[in-house]
Amino acid sequence: MERNADDIYGATGNRGATTGSSSSMEAGSASSQSTVTPEQAATEAKAAAQSKLNQAKDKARQLQTNLADRLDAQAEKLRNRKHTATLAGAADATVGVASADRMGDVQESVARGMHKSADWLRNGDLRADIERQVRENPGRTLLVAVGVGYLLGKAIRRDR
Repeated sequence: MERNADDIYGATGNRGATTGSSSSMEAGSASSQSTVTPEQAATEAKAAAQSKLNQAKDKARQLQTNLADRLDAQAEKLRNRKHTATLAGAADATVGVASADRMGDVQESVARGMHKSADWLRNGDLRADIERQVRENPGRTLLVAVGVGYLLGKAIRRDR
C-alpha cells in the first residue's frame, strides 16, 4: 500500500493497515473519513487556546497602557493642584506657610510616585519582576498570593 498525503496507510484510513479486504474495515473507512481525528482535534484545540491567549495578552497590554495613562493624568492633576494651592496660599495670609509647604511636598511626592508607576507599567518587565520577587521572597509571595486569592474568592462569591 502507498502512503497518502496525510501519512495514512492503506485505503481504510487506519495507520498500519496493509489491506482493506474486510467489509467491516471498509465500512469503518467511510465513517472515519468524515470524522475528525484526535490529532486534528488536538491541533484545532491548541490553535483555539493560542488565539484566546493572544487575545488575553492584547487585552492585558491595553489595560496596562490605559492604567499608565490614567496615573500620568492624575499625577499631572496633583501637580496642578499644588501649583494653584501655592498661589492661593500666597494670596491668603491665614494659611500657614509651613503646612502649605508640607502639603505641597506630599502632593509632589505622590505625583512623582504615580509617574514612576506609570513609567514602570509602560516600560517594565512584569514577568521578570515577578520571577525575581518569587526567588528572593518566596514566603512573602506565597502569603500575598493566598491573600489575593482569598479576596478574589470573596468578591466572586459575593456577586452570586
